[in-house]
Amino acid sequence: MDTLRISLWLNIGLILLLVVGCVYIIKLIKSKTVDESGIDKIIDLYKVVLITTVSAIIANIVADYFKERDYDKNEMMTFNEYIPYVIDTTGAIDKKINFCKFFASVTPKGDLRDGWEKYTLYLETEKGKLQNITNSSKAKTESLIQKDVPPTNEELANLETEEAQKQKILTNINAVENTSYLVILGADNNVKDTEPEIKWAKEHINPNAIIYKKRNWYRTVIPVNTTYEDAKAIAKQVRSIAPKRGAYVVSLKTWCSSTTFSPEENCIICN
Repeated sequence: MDTLRISLWLNIGLILLLVVGCVYIIKLIKSKTVDESGIDKIIDLYKVVLITTVSAIIANIVADYFKERDYDKNEMMTFNEYIPYVIDTTGAIDKKINFCKFFASVTPKGDLRDGWEKYTLYLETEKGKLQNITNSSKAKTESLIQKDVPPTNEELANLETEEAQKQKILTNINAVENTSYLVILGADNNVKDTEPEIKWAKEHINPNAIIYKKRNWYRTVIPVNTTYEDAKAIAKQVRSIAPKRGAYVVSLKTWCSSTTFSPEENCIICN
């Protein structure tokens, strides 16, 4: 309820009445239909009404201001217990958007409702950016997979740059992507050829290193089930120990739509 706006219109109405009264007195003076003593009495009465009305208007403005502030404060306290759901860093962006849309629809018109609507629009805009980056990463990943040679350092850097952009957006909106990450060390045409690299990765980086097969390439992969920053740290560790090895980070959701384990080849098939 916008009590300040209602009060404003009421005060404007009172001011208009005062103006009408002033015009009426001026007409009486000019028309000389009332003698001077009567005019003086009317003017004195008008002064009293003017002072009283102006004082009342000022008092109403001040009182309504504090009422509006208390109302907004109480309204904010009502939503206060739900704020953790908005800033929850474990929440997906769609969950946040639906939550904000709900409160934008049930909150009375005013600053709070405008705030919910603006934040909903902001989240939807950021979601669109995330989708564009994801689509671009998928397209580039598919392009690299279909090549007959391993990806160049520049191509790997482009993938990591897009993933970093996505992570920055997620951080800004306090959201997470429900996915794991893969640190990819290299690619071979034959599963036997991966044995030296998988052995090196298990000994020097992480004992959980495993082979992922995507299309006709066998890749030495270190799965990371924690955060993107942890995956980046592992990739950096690989490059620091063996600068010639190209290690890059991809999102499991982006890189593989589904996975199955192949006992025959002892690797994970990435579909």
